[in-house]
Amino acid sequence: MYYSRSYLLQKSKKPVRRKGKRIIILIALMILILVVAFSVNLISIFHSIHNNADWAQALRLQKGGDERVYLLYGVDFWGANPYVERLLMLYHDTFNETLSLLYIPGNTMIEVENSSPEALGRLYPDLDEPAFIEQVQELTGISVHHYAALNYQGIIVLGDYLGGVEKSELGGEEGGGALLPREKKRLSGFELYRYFLTADHSEPPWEQLNRQQRVLAGLWNKMEQKKFWHWPKMIKLLSPYLETDLSWRELTALREQFAEYKFTEMRQLVLSGKEEVIDGCLYWVPDVESLKDIVRLLNEGYLVIPSEVKVEVLNGSGVEGLAVEVAALLQQEGFQVVKTGNADHFDYAATQVIALGEVVDKARAAALYIPGASMLHQYDPEAQIDVTVIIGQNYAEYLKDP
Repeated sequence: MYYSRSYLLQKSKKPVRRKGKRIIILIALMILILVVAFSVNLISIFHSIHNNADWAQALRLQKGGDERVYLLYGVDFWGANPYVERLLMLYHDTFNETLSLLYIPGNTMIEVENSSPEALGRLYPDLDEPAFIEQVQELTGISVHHYAALNYQGIIVLGDYLGGVEKSELGGEEGGGALLPREKKRLSGFELYRYFLTADHSEPPWEQLNRQQRVLAGLWNKMEQKKFWHWPKMIKLLSPYLETDLSWRELTALREQFAEYKFTEMRQLVLSGKEEVIDGCLYWVPDVESLKDIVRLLNEGYLVIPSEVKVEVLNGSGVEGLAVEVAALLQQEGFQVVKTGNADHFDYAATQVIALGEVVDKARAAALYIPGASMLHQYDPEAQIDVTVIIGQNYAEYLKDP
């Protein structure tokens, strides 16, 4: 049989085409396998920071109406021992879309059965995570629905991997700017860690929290600038230093939801109490009764921002200097004290907090910080202030015998 030359040439090309298709299919399968393997690895790494233990997931089911409570705390080291430096309770009223922040000092005194008192933050290494969170719930009387614990050493590791954070992203000279190294344009991991923790003696705690928020936001922004193939490495580096019951998707959603909030713009509260030296150690001793009022106000939605409240403080006790002292206390909590002076007489037996507006919410907020205060409502449509505080003799007695 005779075949033309052109036919023979065509016949020899068919196996080549089939072979080319096989190679393309094989390459596509290899790429698909790599993509699947990458995705599985990425999901596995993301899950490494997500605590889905039964006790962690059970937090979500605790009592709560329209509120979600997030417990945030940072872990540092005192020598070789880990301790919790501070705790924040972020109280989100989902119905009114308001955020309140309860600040809990790490040295809050906890009564330990058959032992001397201990600071809450120092109990951390002796308790597992669920027991520690339960201790916080017992202290505050507030149910926790979600938690996130950050080991501050992770700031060093992640900061170095990302090549540091530009000083311009940390607020410049605003809010803690004096603590930034002047000769540096970019802070390394350790410099970020030191800037994060160091406190200026004149810096209010809320400003320090805002500064720390900027450090974390700066690290997050640097992470977002990285290509997707860097993410497994970044999350793997971060996973030993971050633990939470929230999934990565929930974390990113919350970050977007709360990104525009600053601590100074939230409703701010400090755990009720005062500092005392006990057995040579400085503790924050909680005021249980005042704390009950705070919890009630949070639950009932009466809380107001202290900076929105104008107060005058008058001395009705006859004890010199008490008006100035209480005024300083209220100013420290963020209230606007517009006037101090003497009351019309010095025979007030009990301290009075008088609401001058249509509602008593602002007076109730001020009364939380004044031991032994009773509340009155004397509506005055022409008043230029919201609250009048008259210091009574029982306040001086409280100072003598707390």
